[in-house]
Amino acid sequence: MQLQPHSRRQAFSLTETTVAAALAAAFLTSLFTMNMAAMDTIRCAKESIAASQILQQRMESMRIANWHEVTDASWLRDNLLNTDPSGSTPLKDMAENLTLVAYGSSTTGNIQLARSGGTTTIVSQSATLLAENAIKVVWTLTYTGAPNSRSVSRQVVAILAKGGVAK
Repeated sequence: MQLQPHSRRQAFSLTETTVAAALAAAFLTSLFTMNMAAMDTIRCAKESIAASQILQQRMESMRIANWHEVTDASWLRDNLLNTDPSGSTPLKDMAENLTLVAYGSSTTGNIQLARSGGTTTIVSQSATLLAENAIKVVWTLTYTGAPNSRSVSRQVVAILAKGGVAK
């Protein structure tokens, strides 16, 4: 029986191993950074969708109300803005501002309501809007959103006519 000579073992040097570890760390760091950016983008989109749905719900609630209700600041405060809208949980520090002004008329005066922290206040009210044929509704939603807790504002504007569109 003959023994074979001891073969020489090959291995990586310390420098090569260090460079490989640094490259792996750089790759993992960039991967985690991309993941965080993607999560911020998804969170931002989720908040934007929630805000759009809230504005649409609020505007639809106004459209089904009659003219006397729509032009009455107290009714708007007590019936439309008295509760948190459904789907508002993703939005931090949400505040709403509703403004109604005469449309196609020289009448001055408007109705403005503000809702923040669960409390709705009537900023201004005008009884002259009841006699108008159309009003412009501006509904603004403000919240703290992703990324970096920045202030975000979404707005919808609509024209409501007395008696509906057909008249």
